[in-house]
Amino acid sequence: MPSSLKRPDVVRSTTYDVRPLFAHVDMNSYFASVEQQANPGLRGRPLGVCAYLHKAGCVIAASVEAKKCGVKVGMSMEVAKQVCPQMRFIQNDPAKYRTVSSRVFSLFHELTDKVEHYSIDEVFLDLAGWYRDEAEAAWALCRARKRIQSEVGEWLTCSAGIAPSKFLAKLASEMQKPNGLTIINQENLDEMLATRELEDACGIGKRIRRRLNLLGIYNLLDLKNYPVGNLIRALGVAGYYWHERLNARETDRFEQSGAVAEGSTRYDVRGTMYASSAPKSVGHSFCVPRRANDKNLILPILIRLTERAGRRLRSLGHYARAMVVQIEIVDEKGRRTWDPPASQAIALRAGVGRGTTIKFADPVNDPFSLVHAACEALSQMWHGESVTFLAITLTELVPPLHQLSFPLRKKSPLCIKGDTPQNAELGVCSAIDQIRDRHGEESIIFASMLGLSSDYAPDRIGFRKTQGLTVRVSED
Repeated sequence: MPSSLKRPDVVRSTTYDVRPLFAHVDMNSYFASVEQQANPGLRGRPLGVCAYLHKAGCVIAASVEAKKCGVKVGMSMEVAKQVCPQMRFIQNDPAKYRTVSSRVFSLFHELTDKVEHYSIDEVFLDLAGWYRDEAEAAWALCRARKRIQSEVGEWLTCSAGIAPSKFLAKLASEMQKPNGLTIINQENLDEMLATRELEDACGIGKRIRRRLNLLGIYNLLDLKNYPVGNLIRALGVAGYYWHERLNARETDRFEQSGAVAEGSTRYDVRGTMYASSAPKSVGHSFCVPRRANDKNLILPILIRLTERAGRRLRSLGHYARAMVVQIEIVDEKGRRTWDPPASQAIALRAGVGRGTTIKFADPVNDPFSLVHAACEALSQMWHGESVTFLAITLTELVPPLHQLSFPLRKKSPLCIKGDTPQNAELGVCSAIDQIRDRHGEESIIFASMLGLSSDYAPDRIGFRKTQGLTVRVSED
């Protein structure tokens, strides 16, 4: 490790001020920048990363050059091409982004022992006690940014913000993009807030902005100075939290993430085991590029979605008590229809699709139970209509209960003498996952998936998802 950036347990001093000090780091145009780093021919050109490469495909990340031309995230490829005729498009590569994020995040774990992986391209750092003041923290972040460009990729840039709270740190990181660094403290707090619109704050949308405008509040400084009692009467408890955040008082929970020490199975740079908080749900979805009503296509896609969701669930070491299956159907004229059977427990937005919830008698995470339940739900909801969208969501997640159970079903042919069906299924699931880890996701599949193209329900990644990241920090 370069001597210019020592590990936290080396540089920490008991004489440091322990006042709250947070940093937020946001990678700029992340997916597009990673693609430009990997392919020099794309550098300096407007680039859009899409989930699907067809005219209805959506731009999920735009390069800095594309944003300057007016391209925004969420535009369809067709609209983006009209806004920027020289635009290039590329399909996303989740494995590549996870790998780069792991390397980038490992550098931030060397700055402090408290790091929150907020999303695939964002981190929060709790710097209290590690640095004397904002200036020293800014110096450390600048050194880390240089290391990103020298050790990970020269085309990767990030914006950083330093403040007394998580909320203000994130707000500061948005002020100078790309590749900027902003400090907010008690001395310049009012000056900074006066320049920010209400919707610049994460959590304030058009509806809340209109309500605040009626109260005479037009920017974040107005919101900070508004009487807290009146704010609570207007917005409820949310009004109190906004008042506290804008007055630089911490109200948001810090979700600490772990890093694996090199050559060790223990977590965090200090060797302490930290359990990551499990998500509330695990799911996978797919927009069918061309409307399809063929059972030999729809069923394999659904099975693949279920398999991917179950695999992620097992990687978290959790089980699901319920599963939600959603499907969007169109008629012959391309109009979306909604005709849910009476047995359905939930529904999507009226007029958009169908959905149902399956409750499991016991929490499950094995592919056999999940796929069987998903196929049963599909048979109840779908009767050969054209399908444009499929989704699987596993909910009510719980950790292993480690309770003894008495098998009430017949022994599985997979069982060996003295074994139970539950233990046999656990062993089979573990073996399947190990084979897929070594030889790829399609090395073992259900027979119904034979011949299904990799273009259908491929691996996907979300900006607020950090599962699958393995962050390693050197112990030297």
